[in-house]
Amino acid sequence: MHSCYNMHVTQGPERGVAYDFWWRVRTEQGARGWTDEELRARTGVARTTVDRLQAGRRPPTARVVNALAEALDIDLTEAHRLAGRTPAPPVACTDEDGGSRVSAREAVRRDPAFTDQQRRTLLDLLDIFEQANRGRRA
Repeated sequence: MHSCYNMHVTQGPERGVAYDFWWRVRTEQGARGWTDEELRARTGVARTTVDRLQAGRRPPTARVVNALAEALDIDLTEAHRLAGRTPAPPVACTDEDGGSRVSAREAVRRDPAFTDQQRRTLLDLLDIFEQANRGRRA
């Protein structure tokens, strides 16, 4: 059976919801040769705030994302997506009949509106539905 639920997700236990944004900020900062102090001076965002992006459990504020994105010439829509402030576009998968479907797991994993407990509960429910559907098809 083909499943689009085994897709790679960048967020893991050691990575916060804004890890991808943290990585992009550090990459852009390095490309410009800016020190942490220079980044702070240009954005008003403290080094500790930037470091919290790496493992933080909550998305950063819009002010932080906007300040860093503007200083580093990162598209604002992309910056907010990377920071976990907006869900990623749905991931399309192809089912057994060649039709297109959206990965519910990916949507649940990436939607910042859910708490960790809500996310785990929804993923558990998806497991139950997937097992039941597998039994019906057998």
